[in-house]
Amino acid sequence: MTDDSVFRLLGPVMCGPSSSHTAGAVRIGRTARLLYGKQPKEVNVFFHGSFADTWRGHGSDKAIIGGLLGFKTFDERLKEADKFAEEAGLKIRFKKINLGKRYHPNSIKIVVKDVKKDPIYVIAESVGGGDIVIREIMGFKTEITGENVTIILQHGDLVGALSDITRIVSTFGLNILSLKSKDLPEKEEALTIIEIEEAAPEELESKLKQIKGMKMVRILPSLTEGEEMF
Repeated sequence: MTDDSVFRLLGPVMCGPSSSHTAGAVRIGRTARLLYGKQPKEVNVFFHGSFADTWRGHGSDKAIIGGLLGFKTFDERLKEADKFAEEAGLKIRFKKINLGKRYHPNSIKIVVKDVKKDPIYVIAESVGGGDIVIREIMGFKTEITGENVTIILQHGDLVGALSDITRIVSTFGLNILSLKSKDLPEKEEALTIIEIEEAAPEELESKLKQIKGMKMVRILPSLTEGEEMF
């Protein structure tokens, strides 16, 4: 858990029997959808640890599907998420995986396929009370909790790229809480992750896309926004 508050113990308003296996799974699915940038059509979901043993009984499959469809933790449609997936043309496969001991026992790997480009994948942990931590994005180790607005940028590993990014963010008067950047494995590209306090203005995305060598810009809203605790 991210803190010791009684509200974290109770978890968010949600549909489903378990904050870890249901609410957390919804948020992990939503994160994968937001990172992809649109409604995915073909997804592979890999359950690790306790998820691999209990995902059917705790409704983690429907929770993931709902998140991939953009539902929040309290959405009544989660109960019939598989039906809505069929209507949306979403094909999803569930499998078990052993990610190793370095990953939390409540971990999920989601791979979103795209015929036009390489698959996008995330590995995330559901750490209790509906809280999640995104541990890996396309091979880049991360610690994204989704509590803050998060800007995810994939760009060429060029001199001056970071200064261009921070200059544009500061132009909008946004307070940067954290910034991490690392080369992507086996590519001449980098992944930069910035957390900010405020909601991002619409113009920010278009300005960031104009940076030389920019491949992808995703601005993820706070996953907890609008999901008040009991």
